[in-house]
Amino acid sequence: MRARKQVPQRPARPAPECEDCGAQVWWAWSLHGKCWVALAPEAYPIEGRSGTYEVWRDPHGGLLCRYSAPGERGEMDRPFRGLHHNARCGTWARDVTSALAREAEAAVPAMTDGDLAALEHRLRGVLATVAAEAERRQGAA
Repeated sequence: MRARKQVPQRPARPAPECEDCGAQVWWAWSLHGKCWVALAPEAYPIEGRSGTYEVWRDPHGGLLCRYSAPGERGEMDRPFRGLHHNARCGTWARDVTSALAREAEAAVPAMTDGDLAALEHRLRGVLATVAAEAERRQGAA
């Protein structure tokens, strides 16, 4: 007798509140990461620049999502943009950028010349993004 093939199942959806800050979150199943993604409970226009996820409802009323660069639009029915909850949760931005800097500095001694050049190129891109955002915010004020 042959064993039945198991159908992959999603893990249970987490609680609707953030464990760190207690804020309400929307949980969406990520098609790319195959995991639950905590989103801020706000829907943004799909054509807008806010939010890094394209989000839509599945046939059962749940939320599905996939990473989508600003201005990109997928082919799903009635999608909207979602913002990861971490962008609004406490000290996340500061903690993540500090950890990124520490990790990059620790990796530098072990990098090849090509790796160093690639890192320098990417960091210049990050600096350009930071400068453009700061300039945009100053212009909006």
